[in-house]
Amino acid sequence: MSQTPPYTPVCEVSSATFEDTKSSSSTSMSCLGTDSITVDTTNVSTTGTTEPYYNSPTSPSSQKFDSSQVLSNILDTRPQIPKHYIGVPKTPSSTKSLTPYKLKSKSLEDFVLSSTVFEIKLDSLLGKGSNSYVHLATLSTRETKNMAMQFAIKIPTAKNKVKLIEKETEFLLLLRDYRDNTWYRKYGDKPFPFVDAYGLYYLDKTQFPMLKKTDLLPCLLLKNSDTDLFRFINERRELTNAYEPAIGLKNWFCLFNFLLDVLQVLRDLEAVHCDIKTDNILVENLSISEPAFKLIDFTSSAKIVDIHEQPEMTLQFTAPELLKDQNKIPDFSTDLYSSGLVLLHAATGSAPYHGYDYDPYYLITLVKEGKVLELLTREELNRMTGNSQVQEILNLILVKRCTLEELLPLHS
Repeated sequence: MSQTPPYTPVCEVSSATFEDTKSSSSTSMSCLGTDSITVDTTNVSTTGTTEPYYNSPTSPSSQKFDSSQVLSNILDTRPQIPKHYIGVPKTPSSTKSLTPYKLKSKSLEDFVLSSTVFEIKLDSLLGKGSNSYVHLATLSTRETKNMAMQFAIKIPTAKNKVKLIEKETEFLLLLRDYRDNTWYRKYGDKPFPFVDAYGLYYLDKTQFPMLKKTDLLPCLLLKNSDTDLFRFINERRELTNAYEPAIGLKNWFCLFNFLLDVLQVLRDLEAVHCDIKTDNILVENLSISEPAFKLIDFTSSAKIVDIHEQPEMTLQFTAPELLKDQNKIPDFSTDLYSSGLVLLHAATGSAPYHGYDYDPYYLITLVKEGKVLELLTREELNRMTGNSQVQEILNLILVKRCTLEELLPLHS
């Protein structure tokens, strides 16, 4: 059965926009029972990539230094460039007439990679949403051209979308502080379950033609990956037998443990992600027996105390109570439910509620009633029930709505 990729609802006022994340075309219609819903009609990621990706700390300033030494430091997530190399961004010489977008905090300014030290070349388009483009990019130092690394760069679609880049970067900095000050102390060298962010870099129209000629905007550099979980599921389900999870039993429990790690970090930070879904999870280390997973896209993420209305979420991965009550704020339990739907997708090989996007109103009704398990085909049921522990975990999360504490004893 063909796969239907995830969909994205947005709570606004009495309209529903169904928008292709790879295209700017959309149609609008009124929405039943919700303020508004934006539905992506394709998977955000347009291409997988096998290029390795690297870890980079905050930016150096324009001071002279050995650029090869800096790049060697960038290859490691934990060491940081010495603070005397960190500085407020400089305007590229070719764009001196442009005024760089003013970032809202000193912490964001300190996270900017100086264009007098580094230069970026954009490669293939990885995806496009309503708020940003995502490109593969090559970063090199101006002094040493033969030392280059590949990243994913998130570019705002317009100046008024930079605030979302700022919000996501602030959350990534929060995660980085947790990683450096808490994660390694609690978990040793266990891989951190969130994507690494390397810095902000200013682009203008000469570097990215889709920007206005008056814009000089900050873009977010992130670690690139082999593939995402959505593609990984589609590839692996052809290789597994009919009575095991679509990605294989071992990989499924690796994913389960990864999601428990994610939820524990978010709980420690008293924060929520709000958009946990299969194509917001990267997969790396495919060449070894046990893949690693990383959570991405923190546009909707925030500390719970800072959330005053429902943020952008994905309909097929949304907890029913958030659709039933538009005043309810996401919390740990709603992120846990979304994680359960990710595990269901990885078990059955089919996205939750797949095949029901032909009628968005009916889809909303199904999600409100939480009928995801009732819609499974015989083949999907066989995969889910083929292992008793997989079935137990999915029932605990999606039916009994257990707490994180009830799942942690199953963490390995």
